[in-house]
This record gives sequence, structure tokens and C-alpha cells, in this order.
Amino acid sequence: MRRATSFISGPLGAIVLVVALMSVAMLVAGTSPIDGFSALIVGSLGGRSQIGETLVATSALLFPSLGVALAFRAGLFNIGAEGQLLVGAMLAGAFGGFVSAPPVVAVVVMLVLGAIGGGFWGAIAGWMKARLRANEIISTLMLNFVAQYLTLFVVTQWLLGPSATGAETPWLPNNYWLPTLIPHTRLSIGILVALAIAAALQFLFTRTVLGYEMRVAGEAPEAARRNGINLSRITWLSLALSGAIAGVGGATIVTGELHRFNTQLSPGYGYIAIAVALVGDLDPIKVCIASFFFGILEAGGLAMQASAQVPKDAIHVIEGLIILVLAARRYVAQRSERVEEAAASS
Repeated sequence: MRRATSFISGPLGAIVLVVALMSVAMLVAGTSPIDGFSALIVGSLGGRSQIGETLVATSALLFPSLGVALAFRAGLFNIGAEGQLLVGAMLAGAFGGFVSAPPVVAVVVMLVLGAIGGGFWGAIAGWMKARLRANEIISTLMLNFVAQYLTLFVVTQWLLGPSATGAETPWLPNNYWLPTLIPHTRLSIGILVALAIAAALQFLFTRTVLGYEMRVAGEAPEAARRNGINLSRITWLSLALSGAIAGVGGATIVTGELHRFNTQLSPGYGYIAIAVALVGDLDPIKVCIASFFFGILEAGGLAMQASAQVPKDAIHVIEGLIILVLAARRYVAQRSERVEEAAASS
């Protein structure tokens, strides 16, 4: 029994369980698992363009996932990364579509505006939590809907591009685009910005006083209060920083992929980011790895649907199963540690 538990809690056991459950989901959907996995691998890693699209999805997920991880480490449930991403992206698209500036300055300003927009949207929920004791789960979730309709209204009323076919801003000039990282793909240097933010967060959590205060506030708020840590300050600052990271992600989508702001630019990156952050155990480095594997599923899922006839709903089921397995692995590992500690103490 102990050997089986150890196997399940290990990385190899988690992989075996994921593959097994994905196979079951494909069989239920009436698809051969061999065809499904082949389509997944080829569609995500089968060539330069496929790898590029996988990394594009990885980059889009990584920004909000890192933001969510930061808030969660501080004991705050930020469900609002989707709205923070949208607001940051809109400000970037508005500047790029209507303001003339030197190219380097324009790109930097758009990224900064993305951070300001997302940070402001996160700070609203932080202020409500710190001053009004509002539940941040509800406030951040509701602010997603406010952001969705606010950006739609602002774009259609004041920022609509002259040749727009939907609610979108004008196209950015070519010299406002982020440089491409892999030729003939959509992958920009935005992913390097995301990795730099991950490294900065790792440094923040392990080497700074602010990071220590965030961790203590999240793990033992009462002890933090007794030791003089201002929990109100940590609350609004954590949610503001969390939103700023998501907002930069929205700006990189505008400048690096779509080259304009469209109100439909996110298929739910902010919501998927919650799962990615949890799967990554709220650790910046592990979140990078989790984002890559979810990027494989996002990019390869289209190929599974087109080539192997795996229904779209089955792909979402597979994503849920992966989250379930990895969460169960974490629970089993923690339970095993407690049993071993109890045995050692006795």
C-alpha cells in the first residue's frame, strides 16, 4: 500500500494517471487514444510553426498565472485576472492605435500602460478587501464582467478602428510590434518578459522583506498581524501587483500577437490561469512548467479536434482531469508526509 501511494504521489505516477484518464476520455468520446495522442503531439510539437503556437499559448497563460500565484501566496483569491488582462490590453491598444511615438518608446509605454491598467483593476478589489472587508473572490469575479462590458463600450464608442469588423482598435504600426522570437511564427519576445517576471517573483518571495510579509500574511495572518505586518497594505499591494502582471500579459498579446486590441482577444486565459497556478503549486518556476504543458494542450487541442475528431468538450474534460490528477497527487504527497512524521514521532 505504501509503495502504491509513493508511486501515485511521484511525478511518474501522475503522468501515468493523466495518460490513463485522457485515454478514457477519448474512448468515451469515440476516438482512438493513439490517434488522439498523435494529433496532440504533432499539433503542438510537430514543427516550427506548431512549437511557435504552443509557446504563444504558454506566454498568454503565463502572465495571468504568475499574477494569480502572487495573490494566492499572499492568501488572496484573485479570480479577476481575466478582467485585469482585458483592461491592460485595452490601454495598450488605445495608445498604440492613436498615439505617435518613437517605436521603442511606444512599445515600452504600451507595456507600462498594460501594467497600470491591470494593476488599477486589481487595486480596486484590494481596496475593497482592505477597507470594506469585501470578499475578494466575489469582487474580483464581478470586476471581470465590469471589465468585459466596459472595454466593449469604450472601444465601440471612442476607440473603434476605421476598418474594424468587430469591437477592436486600429491596427498598430508595424514598428510598434514586439520582435518575433521564432521566424515565421507569432511568437514574440513577450514570452521572455514573462520569464523575467517569473524570475523577479522568485527573487521577491525568497530574498525580500515584502515577499516574506506576503508569505506570512498568506500562511499565518494572525501571526503576521501580531508581528506588526500591515495586512491592509499587503492586501491591496498584492492584488495590485497581481493585476499588473496580468495586464502586462494583455499588452503583450496586443503588441506581439494581434497587433490591435479586440474585446475577444482572450478565450479565458485569466480563468485557466487559476488552474495553472494551482497545478504549479504557486511557485513561479513550476508555474512556468505548468503553463508550457497547458500550452501544449491548448495548441494541440485544435489538432486533436481537427485530425482525430476529439470533440471540443472532451478537450475541456481532459484539462479538468489533468487538474484533478495533479491536485490529488499533491494531497497524497502531503498525506504521506504526515503519516511518516507521525510514525517517526511515535
